[in-house]
Amino acid sequence: MTPTNTSSTPATILACPTTPAVAGVLGYGVPTTAYASPARSLGDPGITPLSPSHIANSDANDADEQSFLVVVAIDFGTTSSGYAYSFTKEPECIHVMRRWEGGDPGVSNQKTPTTILLTPERKFHSFGYAARDFYHDLDPNESKHWLYFEKFKMKLHTTGNLSLETDLTAANGKKVKALEIFAYALQYFKEQALKELSDQEGSDFENSEVRWVITVPAIWKQPAKQFMRQAAYKNIIEY
Repeated sequence: MTPTNTSSTPATILACPTTPAVAGVLGYGVPTTAYASPARSLGDPGITPLSPSHIANSDANDADEQSFLVVVAIDFGTTSSGYAYSFTKEPECIHVMRRWEGGDPGVSNQKTPTTILLTPERKFHSFGYAARDFYHDLDPNESKHWLYFEKFKMKLHTTGNLSLETDLTAANGKKVKALEIFAYALQYFKEQALKELSDQEGSDFENSEVRWVITVPAIWKQPAKQFMRQAAYKNIIEY
């Protein structure tokens, strides 16, 4: 299943080395080359690779640049994750998210552990420090019913036959579709970023005002990159 993007909200899947504070993304400035839409499905139930034919032309890029006010870059790491953002009116001023829920008291962290917790009903509960702390505080008998995932990102790189049906295995042995887990994680970052932007601006910040950038390792093959894009279209991009 490959959705067609009809949203005005742009997104970029950027292949680059992971760097602290997502500086490796925002350090390149506002992206001026982005994929206009996901690759069209060829009837293959797997992941359709991206191709250069899906790169927007310069005129479309100019229109995109005028439609958003801020670039939010999500650094989805194997061990830890975070995000940073920069307003287009002040591109040299990069803001890094440090107010993560949970973690060590009094310690400012640029990233939070790449861990996610689902309820026994398979609904999203928490991400990062909050997920880790809540899960480890559960009674051992009760924790068996919760679905806890950690360091799951590289599953996309190590799975040879990656598809939208690929599963991830929780700590209790239960399986959940990988697409759902990645979509939950990206939705968490989206909500965190929009809340922080709204708090800073003093009014609700709209999703359409954001250029979303998601980093992936440069060594990833195209199917893994497209899988991450699918997860983004599931919960970050509104269409």
